[in-house]
Amino acid sequence: MTRKIMILLLIALLSYLTIQNTFAQEVREQNISGEIVGGLRLLSIEPDQVNDFVIYRGDYIQPSVSGQKHFTIEIPDLKITKTFPANEGERAYIKMKKPGSYDFTAGTIRGTIKVIEYTATSYTELSAEQAGQVLQNTTPLILDVRTPGEFKQGYIQGANLLPVQVIQQHIKKLESHKDQDIFIYCATGNRSTVASRILIKSGFKKIYNLRYGISDWAKRGYPVVQ
Repeated sequence: MTRKIMILLLIALLSYLTIQNTFAQEVREQNISGEIVGGLRLLSIEPDQVNDFVIYRGDYIQPSVSGQKHFTIEIPDLKITKTFPANEGERAYIKMKKPGSYDFTAGTIRGTIKVIEYTATSYTELSAEQAGQVLQNTTPLILDVRTPGEFKQGYIQGANLLPVQVIQQHIKKLESHKDQDIFIYCATGNRSTVASRILIKSGFKKIYNLRYGISDWAKRGYPVVQ
């Protein structure tokens, strides 16, 4: 077999794997429950139906129960008890930080929430050390998806503040960066995972996510602008 044929076969194989990975990602997305609105994954719990949900690690879920204005959701394995609607000043969501399958109840309604890791050909999770190397050797667009208050307490040099809650509203402002490397971080790596998925779903080609956030970045001695 000539070298030219081998190269052509390799290119064909890589193209096939890319197509397969893209297809697998689309299948996964079709099986994910609810939708992301304002950075929150909305889940509708239905009485007298099977309520088995699949979401991604890092999702902030905001459940609702059909026909019930007030309800309490309990997830025993995570020691979570949360009443909705949330009181003023309380968080109106539940953060899902760990992969796994969790039984829940909402009054007399039972169900399961399966939390899985996000994977995509356009997506790479980085440790603090890996992120330091990326930022040293490349010039990605850096997005801090925390709140303005968190940003004021310290941020990574060159970061642009774009809270995950409003990233969908401002997605058009990032259009010119669709083919550029984008480095995203938050406090601990959950909101940045949500933001990464929003961008990839909108056609962005290369997303880096700081897996454990700026908290781990600072803990390991990497610089933070105060």
